Amino acid sequence: MTVTVALLALTGCLLPLPAISPATLQPPGPSHWLGTNALWQDVLMLLANAAPNTLMLAFGVGSLPVLIALLLASLAAVAPDWLDQAILKLTDVLLVIPSVLILMLLAALTEPGLWGLIAMLSAVAWMDDLRILRAAITRELLRDNVAVARSFGASRGYLLSTHVWPALLPIYLALFIQNARRGVLQSAGLAFLGLTDPRLPGWGAMLQSAQAHMHTPAFWWLLLPPLVALSVLLLSLSQLSRLVTRRPAAQQAGHDSVA
Repeated sequence: MTVTVALLALTGCLLPLPAISPATLQPPGPSHWLGTNALWQDVLMLLANAAPNTLMLAFGVGSLPVLIALLLASLAAVAPDWLDQAILKLTDVLLVIPSVLILMLLAALTEPGLWGLIAMLSAVAWMDDLRILRAAITRELLRDNVAVARSFGASRGYLLSTHVWPALLPIYLALFIQNARRGVLQSAGLAFLGLTDPRLPGWGAMLQSAQAHMHTPAFWWLLLPPLVALSVLLLSLSQLSRLVTRRPAAQQAGHDSVA
């Protein structure tokens, strides 16, 4: 995934910017396979230029909340009871606040670019992951291998880094995909509402620009390409999520049958 994002990001940097010409809103044809927009920008080129940003955002919003939640959940699992309860109470309070309203307010005030979007979307996504990771870490700390290591004087940091964190890899992957899928959808929605940096290439921004031509034939060749691209990406992430969650279940069933 990391290599794919890096290659697509490099490809997007190497692609030329869509040209501007007086000939506008050309339908799909041999010279422009997906047509052109009101600035005679090639829709296919716009789609390709927006792909690296979308994938980098999916990777950032997928991984950063998991990292934040893992650190806080690990702290809560080994901390005194009062700190554990404080972290969990803070998480509950933040979960009550509608994240969509926070995102819309912050986006309207800042018009974030790519890195601002990653930071904003990650800031409202880690709370869901924390409780899942907190329960998983508590379960791993009760296993026999952890008890044996603790009896030999292993520190809490050693127990977490050697015995607990590696065992949670399937959970990391499932949370990563869930956050990435949600982040792509939320960022496209903010761009569609015109609340992000208008200079940032994105499929949501392409959907937003298509609305100005709703009552013209150009609406369809401006709307469908980014809509299909977003749908394919979201469906691919959903399918990947099913594969990731199905594999640990199959492995657990195999262990139970052997036992």
